[in-house]
Amino acid sequence: MAHRSIWLQRLGAGLALLCSSLAQAQDFRDPAGQSFVVWPNIAVIRASDLAEYAQDRQLIADLHADKADPAKVAAALQGVDSLQAHHQRAALADLGRSLNAQLIAELDTQARHANVRTPKLRFDFADISPEQLQRPLAQDELKAKAGRVTLAAYITYTRLDGALIQATATLVKLKSGASQSFTATAPAPALAETLARQLFDYFQGTRFATLANPLPGSEWLTAAPGHAQRLVSRDAALQYCLSQGARLPSASELDAAGAAGFYGGGVRLQEARVYHVQGGLYDLALPQEGEGRVRTNHIASVPNGHYYCIRPQALAPAARKRK
Repeated sequence: MAHRSIWLQRLGAGLALLCSSLAQAQDFRDPAGQSFVVWPNIAVIRASDLAEYAQDRQLIADLHADKADPAKVAAALQGVDSLQAHHQRAALADLGRSLNAQLIAELDTQARHANVRTPKLRFDFADISPEQLQRPLAQDELKAKAGRVTLAAYITYTRLDGALIQATATLVKLKSGASQSFTATAPAPALAETLARQLFDYFQGTRFATLANPLPGSEWLTAAPGHAQRLVSRDAALQYCLSQGARLPSASELDAAGAAGFYGGGVRLQEARVYHVQGGLYDLALPQEGEGRVRTNHIASVPNGHYYCIRPQALAPAARKRK
């Protein structure tokens, strides 16, 4: 058992190092339509147990806090003495092989339910005996089987409060070192199903085309550092935008940027906020869309809105030179 634990730790550390040292693929599922052969021996590594760590620290704290009370000191010492035996039992009762087998079974279940005859993830058990799945293979055995394997996987997990377990499954492309991770939090009996659903959805789900930036020729700027997260007047917003070679956006530009979102070339508009635009105040609390959200800004010197600035990308270098 100790040998297996050391092997799992070394494998996890080696794969993690490999992932961090090599460039990521543009899309882990590329090339589109390809099936991936996965090595069926999935390392399951127990990470630090946050809930038990907190409990252990409390036992030690009780020992110090109650040193004047003999009865409490005895109880605290008894708790401390039980830690070693408790953690030894827990180490022997790790998820290990059961999570490995259940994850593969749950992926098969997902494929049957979706009527998928050729899953994108396939586990290669050819020429592998049940005994070999229970132990790390020798180097010569691995070399004989590695040529047909595309991905390797490992799982790290930790116990949270109660029966909850948080686990991260990481898949690694053996040729490139690119990796993709999936994290789930669930009770122990449901953990394999939860992880399998994420893996299945990712590999079998529809691959959407990348959305185009609705304002590709423009560059967005955040509010001035001194204006962040607070209301400012229209005059103050205009003055800062002009200092950056920029201007306030129109309502349609802000609407398009909000629809694109922070990760699609646009901006993040916060619910119920009011933003300065060229035509007045763009009010997200209003039920209308687009231009219907614009209301008149009667006094330009009153702090009554947040703002973004926008400028053509061609002007960006000139604006930087003026700083």
